[in-house]
Amino acid sequence: MTRKRKSTAKAIEIGNKGKQIQQIQEMGPFISDLPKSVLQDVLTKLPIRSIIMCKRVCKAWYSLISDHEFAKLHLAQAEACPLVRPSAPTRVSRTVYLLELEEKSDFDLKDYVGDAGTSECIHFHLRMNFAKFKIPLRNADQAIHAMRNRKGRTKRKPCIKLEPLDHKYMYVNSCNGLLFLAETFYNDPLVVCNPITGEFIQLPEASEDESRERLSIRCALGYSPKTNQYKVLRVFSQGTPNLVRMIELYTLGQSSWKSLGTAPTSAAYMLLTLPTYLNGELYWFYYESSYEIASFDFDNEQFHSVPTPPFELEECQHVSLGLLGGSLCVCYAHENCINVWVMEDYGTQKSWTNRFSIKTDDGVWWPKGLYEPMRYLKNGGLLMFNHSTVTLIYYHPRNYRSLIYLKLRGFSPYFEAISHVPSFISLKDILMGNDVEVLNINSRCAECKLPGETRGLDLVNLDADVASDDRSFKEFRMKQGFYRWQ
Repeated sequence: MTRKRKSTAKAIEIGNKGKQIQQIQEMGPFISDLPKSVLQDVLTKLPIRSIIMCKRVCKAWYSLISDHEFAKLHLAQAEACPLVRPSAPTRVSRTVYLLELEEKSDFDLKDYVGDAGTSECIHFHLRMNFAKFKIPLRNADQAIHAMRNRKGRTKRKPCIKLEPLDHKYMYVNSCNGLLFLAETFYNDPLVVCNPITGEFIQLPEASEDESRERLSIRCALGYSPKTNQYKVLRVFSQGTPNLVRMIELYTLGQSSWKSLGTAPTSAAYMLLTLPTYLNGELYWFYYESSYEIASFDFDNEQFHSVPTPPFELEECQHVSLGLLGGSLCVCYAHENCINVWVMEDYGTQKSWTNRFSIKTDDGVWWPKGLYEPMRYLKNGGLLMFNHSTVTLIYYHPRNYRSLIYLKLRGFSPYFEAISHVPSFISLKDILMGNDVEVLNINSRCAECKLPGETRGLDLVNLDADVASDDRSFKEFRMKQGFYRWQ
């Protein structure tokens, strides 16, 4: 009798499932029924954080998003975003935040900042995304070993404090979704990482004897479209009493560096100041009789000179080199104006166009220093980073006369920013050879945490309308409102 009841109950259960499947089918097609190409196109247009969440929906989506073809499609249409990292003299942060703007035709960043002078924290859930990732620590094995020696029986992750001098990497440059990091003073050791995937590799170091002889090392990351290889250009001085500047090239995945001989020209030429990658070439500033732009072609491994905008560059510390809308740009801040020039056609001085000219002589106090363009917005606005005040700056030529200063608050009063194109490209898919081990930040340092890693990130709106120039920046910060970006 019991067996019969069980059989009857099972038959009823199967019948109910059949009805549910029939009802679901009658409801119409699902997103999973879309062709793969259509689904890929939809997913590539989502913010990074949303794409990562979609990987957890089902196995099919996880497989699709993890595929190398999806990563290439996403990178082809991805736009540069500010990648910010909290920075403090006494602390190391491995946490970075990718600021994505979900723009529409009527988007205005001012609408999502609010009125200055309030002390409320406004939660933004709409067109802003702060995706949180980690980058490698220098001498991470030492930090983990020290942590394990102090680790007690507690189940909580131990919190360890690290010294920037021993464990911090500095930003060098960004290239096709890869972030290039270097030791702060000697630029050796070197690391290439993808913050989105958490993967990173450590580049081969110079031998102990070679490192003693090398001075003034400069490096930058680039890509050769012709060979489909990622490469690192390294310049260093060697020899006594007469220093000789040498050039080396490293292809990601190989076991050693390749020598390119001596540098073609002066020492200043090879400082690789503000390295910027674009379309197979690396660009940087140098100074001889005046400030010029040089480039290195990763396809033919040759150096070139690039015409500068049609004005004289007076102070290099107030001039930045970067990218806007996929074009090379120069931002020059001088006494009365901040000018942003864009090279629309490579190789000719006439192609330099003055995209923005921001007047600063209208009686409004404004901080001088290095202004670095981060993002050209679809509404015609500009997002910049000022190194002197450590602020993000929003400017719109039609809607506002003055600049809108935005400061991040969370870990410390200071942070670093770099323009970065997010990518899902795996380092395992781009390495040439098997001589380098691909590591993952999420697995190596998952058992410990650093101070402040779980705190929120705030956005501070600094009122730029200060009456006179003689006020200090401390007074400039007195009138401010605090807002939270999520």
